[in-house]
Amino acid sequence: MCGIAGFVNVACRHENAEHLIDNMCKIIRHRGPDDQGIWVGDGIDNGMSTALGMRRLAIIDLAGSHQPIFNEDQSMLIVFNGEIYNYRELQQELRARGHQFRTNGDTETILHAYEEYGDDCVEHLRGMFTFAIWDIKRQRLFAARDRFGKKPLNYYWDGQRLIFGSEIKSILEADVPREVNPIALDEYLVYRYVPSPLTMFKNIMKVPAAHVLIYENGKVSTKRYWDISFAHTCNDDEATAVERTRSLLEEATRIRLMSEVPLGAFLSGGLDSSVVVGIMSELMSQPVKTFSIGFEEASFNELPHARKVAQHFGTEHHEFFVKYDLVNILPQLVWDYDEPFADSSMLPTYYVSKLAREHVTVSLSGDGGDEIFGGYEQYRREYQIYHIPRLLRGTLSRASYLLPNKVRGKKRLQTWLRGYGTRSIEANMLFPDYTRSELYSKDFYQQVQGHMPFERHLDLYHAVQHLDPTARMQYVDTLTYLTDDILVKVDKASMFNSLETRAPLLDHHLAEYVASLNPSLRVNNGRIHDGHGKHLLKKVASDLLPPEILERPKRGFSVPLNTWFRKDVQSYAHDVLASSQARRRNIFSQQMLHNLLSTDGGRPLTNHSEVLWSLLCLELWFQTYIDEPGITTGETITSTSSYTIKK
Repeated sequence: MCGIAGFVNVACRHENAEHLIDNMCKIIRHRGPDDQGIWVGDGIDNGMSTALGMRRLAIIDLAGSHQPIFNEDQSMLIVFNGEIYNYRELQQELRARGHQFRTNGDTETILHAYEEYGDDCVEHLRGMFTFAIWDIKRQRLFAARDRFGKKPLNYYWDGQRLIFGSEIKSILEADVPREVNPIALDEYLVYRYVPSPLTMFKNIMKVPAAHVLIYENGKVSTKRYWDISFAHTCNDDEATAVERTRSLLEEATRIRLMSEVPLGAFLSGGLDSSVVVGIMSELMSQPVKTFSIGFEEASFNELPHARKVAQHFGTEHHEFFVKYDLVNILPQLVWDYDEPFADSSMLPTYYVSKLAREHVTVSLSGDGGDEIFGGYEQYRREYQIYHIPRLLRGTLSRASYLLPNKVRGKKRLQTWLRGYGTRSIEANMLFPDYTRSELYSKDFYQQVQGHMPFERHLDLYHAVQHLDPTARMQYVDTLTYLTDDILVKVDKASMFNSLETRAPLLDHHLAEYVASLNPSLRVNNGRIHDGHGKHLLKKVASDLLPPEILERPKRGFSVPLNTWFRKDVQSYAHDVLASSQARRRNIFSQQMLHNLLSTDGGRPLTNHSEVLWSLLCLELWFQTYIDEPGITTGETITSTSSYTIKK
């Protein structure tokens, strides 16, 4: 696990290129504290330089695999971030074809696979990865990102120079313009993250998941190499699906136990992480090290459930209580995330990563279970709506608007009947009570008024009209929310703590099989009494987990924002958002901000906490990356009490 960086065709002398790539690597030292490697060569024309660099977190082949790694004749080299779980099998195939290996790690395997299979090499890789290969003879860069986007890759392209890196902060070391993309800002306020391929910076882009990036003949292009269709192509019955899924899940977990350093697992007490811990317990000869976090606020604290799972499997269990310290922590996390990011669960994710890193270097997680196995409430709702006859559905929808406003459940009924339509998406926007013209200043609104950000999800949804509606929603969430929110959150929080995370539920062999099944196997015909989704996964785990875990209602990984806003976050948000520095940006309507920051009887309007949180993260990002580009990491964040339960 590492961080990578590099550039092609940058106008600077060799010694200056060395200094630049060194800085690009050092600023992401947290991604790889164990080693650094750089290479600088001549570029396309005289006076132009090309460079590759990496920071290494050593997991496999600890003594070897120093990057960059060259092929046999030194004509091409690679830098790599991630893990390839089938690299030993690939090594055997490539040796049989005449390739010679000098290391025992997975990095060199990718390079030889590229020599053998060309751009199709990515189809042979099973794992999480971003890598960049520079072909010296052809003056060609080939870079790739894994299927689900577990590992990040960003790039800047101005028509001449290409600059790339695992984190945007590496690219900014090359003095690229720090211009804000207004369209990206507009979308951030809808989704709470900046969706791919955009970033908050003009001309800096994300390589989307399952895409390759190619620089050749002075041009840059990207193309998709894989997709998950969720099309019903496999007719296995439930018994067969349960058996096959269990086998694939065990294999996906087993290959992710490959490590030469201590390894453990995140444990929330929910279904997904509990299944992973259960499988690990069956496969490992020693107790699994598990890590959980909780809150003092009882309604947000899931530690009792995590303890039950830990005791059930006899794990070496470690817990961490998150105490309120938001004002001190948030500016540091804003620096870490590169872009505005308003998923407040980044806080517990940071803390559980910090706790885990005190004991292990690798941690498995249950990420991806909701998207692949159909765990979200809206999937079952959409299934139920879809199977109501169209005429009756339309009649019910029209009739619901004739009900008096005081009728209890009217809004819930309307939301249920709308399903995944345009109005449903708009209802989930951060500012449902404001039109966009009222949200922004007149000047900023002119820059974005022709843009409709919520259509991003609708376009994807309509692009797969041939699918069952629940499958369409899973497809949309997998390509958007999973990649740009869930996996970004985990990558940033864990790598800031120099911790590698692995997600067995996102093994592409497992995911492809589950996605090919009849959607009713995942949502069980949308039955409300079935136990809150993930029907197939629950059947798979029926002999593995205690009933109280299997039957628990789904809970999101959330934080008590409302409670915290009753403390000093309200005044902190007021100071930040009402500052002259913030007002000079002239992005938001001052009347709208005044309404949000007002108090009622001296008490904060806590129902605005998510909105204020998102605006606060945005303004702190401006201060960090636009106003004060020289800010450093400030690597110390105070921790709170924790304790350990041993077997």
